[in-house]
Amino acid sequence: MESIINFEEILDLVGSPENRLKRYRACLNEFDRLQYDDPFIKQIRLEIVHLEEQVKTLAKI
Repeated sequence: MESIINFEEILDLVGSPENRLKRYRACLNEFDRLQYDDPFIKQIRLEIVHLEEQVKTLAKI
């Protein structure tokens, strides 16, 4: 499987909410493609919901 995280992203693991959201969505897309699910992936899905709310809040400011 190809890495969906490049070297610059590894060095900046936290990043902005938008960047984390992009990375998490890419991960979920790959897991969905592989038809794989587990508690960690469910946690990622919850984090995406949280990040989406955070991005909406930041966009209003």
